Amino acid sequence: MNVTKSNFEDVAAEIEVLLPGAAFVAIDEEMTGISIAGQQERVEDVPARRYSKMREVAMRYNIIQFGLAIFTRSEGEAENYTAHTYNFYVFPETGPVNMEGAAVAFNRDHGMDWNVWIREGVPYLTREAAAKLKASLMPEEKAAPRERIVLAKASDIETTGAAVEGLRSWLADETKKSETEFELLTTNAYLRRFMYEALAADFPDLAVESRPTKTRGVSTLVALRLDAEQKAERAAKIRAEKEAELARKVGFSRVFNALAKSKKPLIGHALMFDLLFAFSHFEGRLPESYAKYKELVQSHFPVIFDTQLLAKKEPFKFLPASDADAKREHRFGSHALGEVYKVFLREAEAARTAGTPTVEVSFAPGHDRYGPDCAAFHEAGYDAYVTGYAFAHMAKLAFSQEVKFSLSCRSTMFRALFDFHLAGEDELVATGIYVHVKGLKGQDADSLRSAFAEIKAPSENDESQAADVQIRWIDDDNAFAVLPESCSAAVAAMLQRVKAAGNEEGGFTFTAGEEWFAAQTAAASPCDSKDAEERRPKRARTDQ
Repeated sequence: MNVTKSNFEDVAAEIEVLLPGAAFVAIDEEMTGISIAGQQERVEDVPARRYSKMREVAMRYNIIQFGLAIFTRSEGEAENYTAHTYNFYVFPETGPVNMEGAAVAFNRDHGMDWNVWIREGVPYLTREAAAKLKASLMPEEKAAPRERIVLAKASDIETTGAAVEGLRSWLADETKKSETEFELLTTNAYLRRFMYEALAADFPDLAVESRPTKTRGVSTLVALRLDAEQKAERAAKIRAEKEAELARKVGFSRVFNALAKSKKPLIGHALMFDLLFAFSHFEGRLPESYAKYKELVQSHFPVIFDTQLLAKKEPFKFLPASDADAKREHRFGSHALGEVYKVFLREAEAARTAGTPTVEVSFAPGHDRYGPDCAAFHEAGYDAYVTGYAFAHMAKLAFSQEVKFSLSCRSTMFRALFDFHLAGEDELVATGIYVHVKGLKGQDADSLRSAFAEIKAPSENDESQAADVQIRWIDDDNAFAVLPESCSAAVAAMLQRVKAAGNEEGGFTFTAGEEWFAAQTAAASPCDSKDAEERRPKRARTDQ
């Protein structure tokens, strides 16, 4: 369902009721921009540097839609789920709204309703802004008294004096004892403050309130003569109004806080940007430190799964094999969300046709907007549902101890050598021994491979053979040579020899991958440099 200011309160209450019983929740967002001109995502980016780039994007642009799908296990069916789906429009009441042309065109072409976003979008506040607003509206302690205003202008003295004398006369008039309100004067903020201070000192039993007029900055000051019961009713009414104002302005942050409080597994597809935008909008300014950001994410969402990363890894990336000796076939032709979703749709349909058990997902009443014939890709609510549907087919294995340990809290890095690991040391995508090589201008891949000709790969029959050297080009002068892990000792010996000669040989400069990555990480996140050694990227798992 679409969620705007008009139905937000009821939806937020529903979500708070649903979350304790949820098996997992899936999210997706549509943003006003995901790139900054001149800032490229480069293949050699270490996670700390990529985080720094993505952090700038998330703090510059805005969320248009926040999609949420809550999946609960169907009663008596361990692998069947009921989905509640929500497509929130969120719009800030204060602060800048920045938009990037390509992102605007993309969302326009996919049916974004900009009027709903601007006119009906649910407001939100960061945690700090919400706390400040609450302290302002409902202070726990009385503010220290300010120095009272002393009027200097004769006209101001005359105006306020007449108002006070009028009040005295009204209070003394026995014929008006039944009246509870007296209109003092209509004036600006400066004189209203003077009157508040004067009346508090001279008429402490009276209540005073300002009522706005059609003229900006001008309000009517009214004195209220109330008994104890009326004062209590007025105080309760004022507090309720302030609580309603606070709740309205906190807005969608209420849902984000409920998600964090629930500690339910959070699912996304290539979700690093989704997390960054969510935290920058609803939590606060993103930390400069990548390590601190990891801690922040873990404190809110200790269990995270990225369906794009899962689709690239064992045990999900290959088709289930009936014969252990059969050649394994890749399951997904593409790791885009729509393609992953379609694969699981086809597998579920094939299972039904064959009469074999399969995961079933049904919609809760009132949440069937994304039925079988829907294809509303790039609407955040639909993408959240599709992400959750795909994960539902992976959930049994994903929640197993072995897979959860090796794949949870990871997210893909676009065009990179690494995956993000939000609960530990970042991991290389491909296994191997990495060596950074510089000085390749005018050279080709064969020239680079020849530099490692001395590295031999051990074999079962003790006949050494040239090691396979994979190349990951950075630019025309830099690349990574990736050798099998079985050659680690030989590579280490070669690098030690080259290092003794000044790190150069045959016109090339060689640096061990771990050293190069550590230096890049320290440079990208200087505030973390003290513990950079502890956060060195570890070698990849051998599940490729």
